[in-house]
Amino acid sequence: MPMKNTFCKKRALIAGIVLSCSFGLSQAAISPTEVVTLPSDAKLGGGDAVGSTLSRSTYNGGKGPGIWIVADGGYRLYHNGALLAEDNQAGRVRFVPMTFLPGENAISVIGVDEDGAHGVMVQIDELHESYYSGGTGWYAKPDYGIYNNAWKNKGRDLSQWGGATTLSYSNTKMPNGADLTGWPSGSQSKWIWTGSSTDTTVALLYNLNITAEGFGASTTGGDAGSIVIASDSASIRKYLQSSEAVTILVPEGTYDFRQFRDAVTEATAAGRTWCKSACGANDKNSSNTFYRINFAANTCSGLDGTTIVGTGEIQSWDNWITIKNNKSLIGMGRGANLRGASLNNRKNEGAGNNIFRNLAIYDVNPHLIEAGDGLEISGNNGNEVSNFWFDHISYKWISDGMDLEFVKGLTVSYVDYDGANEYNCYYYDPYMHLVENAQATIHDMYWHNSFGRVPKIYAKDGSSVTPTVHIYNSYVDYNHWHIIDVNGTSSLTSQLLYENNYIGTANIQVAGKDAYSKVNMKNNTIKKAKSSTPYSNNGTATSTAFTDNVFTPSYSYTLRTNSTLPDSMPLLTGVGGRYGSMPSYNQATGISPIASTVSVSATPAQNAVTLSATVKSNSGSAITKVDFYIGTTLVGSATSSPYMTTVSDVSAGTYSAIAIATDKNGLEGVSSYTTFEVSGEAVLTKATLTKNGAGSSNQTITLGESIASFSYVWGNCSGVEVTGLPNGVNYTLNEFESRVTISGTPTEAGAFTYTIATVGADTNVSVVRKITVNDPNASSSSVAAESSSSETATSSATAESSSSAEESTVISGNVNYVREATTYYRIFDMQGRPLFSGAQKPNQMPADRVIVIEYTKSGSINRRYIQAQ
Repeated sequence: MPMKNTFCKKRALIAGIVLSCSFGLSQAAISPTEVVTLPSDAKLGGGDAVGSTLSRSTYNGGKGPGIWIVADGGYRLYHNGALLAEDNQAGRVRFVPMTFLPGENAISVIGVDEDGAHGVMVQIDELHESYYSGGTGWYAKPDYGIYNNAWKNKGRDLSQWGGATTLSYSNTKMPNGADLTGWPSGSQSKWIWTGSSTDTTVALLYNLNITAEGFGASTTGGDAGSIVIASDSASIRKYLQSSEAVTILVPEGTYDFRQFRDAVTEATAAGRTWCKSACGANDKNSSNTFYRINFAANTCSGLDGTTIVGTGEIQSWDNWITIKNNKSLIGMGRGANLRGASLNNRKNEGAGNNIFRNLAIYDVNPHLIEAGDGLEISGNNGNEVSNFWFDHISYKWISDGMDLEFVKGLTVSYVDYDGANEYNCYYYDPYMHLVENAQATIHDMYWHNSFGRVPKIYAKDGSSVTPTVHIYNSYVDYNHWHIIDVNGTSSLTSQLLYENNYIGTANIQVAGKDAYSKVNMKNNTIKKAKSSTPYSNNGTATSTAFTDNVFTPSYSYTLRTNSTLPDSMPLLTGVGGRYGSMPSYNQATGISPIASTVSVSATPAQNAVTLSATVKSNSGSAITKVDFYIGTTLVGSATSSPYMTTVSDVSAGTYSAIAIATDKNGLEGVSSYTTFEVSGEAVLTKATLTKNGAGSSNQTITLGESIASFSYVWGNCSGVEVTGLPNGVNYTLNEFESRVTISGTPTEAGAFTYTIATVGADTNVSVVRKITVNDPNASSSSVAAESSSSETATSSATAESSSSAEESTVISGNVNYVREATTYYRIFDMQGRPLFSGAQKPNQMPADRVIVIEYTKSGSINRRYIQAQ
């Protein structure tokens, strides 16, 4: 049966300081842990409301990009000035789903500590990489060094900020020594703070800069403009074709862009002809029909064995969208799937400085050949476009690949390009990339089931851009025809640096180049080349990889361990990075469901509280349960409305509670915290005072002799006071052992009645004893004879009798006192504020100097002492 709260209202003299506070033991089900008060000052976030356009709860922790945070105390967490989350409960782990933008992501934390054991820990999960507190780039400053709220915004000046201090605590424990639960397994995060242990409120800053690596590094997209949310294909088109700089956020989900029409009618109007033939008997999809467009009117000349396709026989459904400059099209969370979208960055519309990130682009006329790209760049010869970044794109079922023409300042990264196509003859999309007159960095790619052009690098005279391409950290799983082809002209020498890539199976040719090209194949792995001469040097087959002298990249870049590429590239590339996947061909359209909105309230009572939750389903999905937490402890669940739980056996103190609502999709909505006070049943404590060890407490000696040293041990109180001792006799308080020792040599004669009295209990006790000091030079009548009848012991509430047997004297009626084993610890700072409570004493104290109180199973104070770190 849980025990009642036992409190000792104390007034203790420790190190010359009088402490007035309440210490107590609770063996109840729920005991107080650290709950802080977040600052109300506006420059520290006081008054800020939680909310960010970039945070949508479409997945739980560890299932998508976001930020993990925990504090030994409380925190406020910001991104680019927006308050993402706040909590006043030490040790409560929180995950916030996030969409991180290209450019600067200003991560900011206000950390609050009230128990002397401080620290904040953060893990930032991006699409293909995590970033950790305790790593480089974290800054810190105490609250008294902050004069405005510019610290939380983009563009902040960090020149006056010092580096954050990495603390030595394990990331599986709290700085106060308690266990930490719910933190990501394998995390490299460390606890951080300022360099001063006396700082109680601090700001911690980190800039996550998401930029292109390589030639496209200066691309900023829509960063200079507004941020909008586009939740349908019409809105996406509108913003892509607007004249303003804009970051377009597409909520996580699947969007159908397809526009069905007769392909023959459309081609005829453009002066082109659709031609067809039966697939070959040896083709993998031999039952399909081969359709290819001829760029001439009413003829299939040049496409041997084909005939003209009649009106009404085939459809096309690509949604061709031309794009203006200074645009960022960003899939939120784990990404946006754009079915049938054909996005073209053309010089005609002034395209440039555009970013496309976290998107799946698929199903662009996969049954037809040369019927549109999913994402392309179309500059003009002699009038090129500049600055593009394609990142974390999944690409499949595309008629004409991803062509990159007449462009400089381009980076293509983390693309998952799957060429498998069950709707044509070959099973493989015939074209992947035509990279024409391009200055391009292509890295961390996953090409699989490709036919060829991985890539084809090509030059045309008249362009101001000489083909200059750097490909690294990429994995080609299987390619059916030529992987790399490089062609130049007599005036434009195409150059390719092909570095640290891994080719799984090259069915025919790894790389070929003409006389006007230079290729350097550097530190690559070619695992399965079916030909013994997989390279073609101006038409001559050779077994030797090319080592031409090509350009040296002017930018810094990081090479992965080559042998890991077959494992890492399929995991890290594409929409959602390590959290996403290519959608199925007929995946249902719609925006991903969002977790429920939940709020919690508390109705406290004596040693109890009722927690109630209000839940709103944001996706129409049924609520399966609501879990209630006090601190970090699950205290109850409800599976139907009204959602509430009543918790009894709650010790008196301050608490913080949250509710987590889980819906049928498994999504968890987390409430803001609510703080409440629980009052406890009044329990009066009665002190004990026990004679301990040798030495009589009643003594008669001759002047000049020392008394025999003796001790008392106190319990259930804060300490003792001793009065009435003769000069020369002193007492020593041992706080560690709750012991008072009396010793010394009297310097005066007489009969001295002294008192040892406890302090700090509801009922204090005292013992009255006598030390008689005889002067041999005085008459015998000058000193009264010692008599045991003169000894008294009293309580502040009632009188107590005392045994005359010195070695077993017990006050408060506890005869033959034997110290019980310690079963519970409470730790306080030197001002009496609680820092820790638990059944196991922490190995490391939560502050430099603390007060430790040990309790027995029965709730009595066993020992009380001060301990240094």
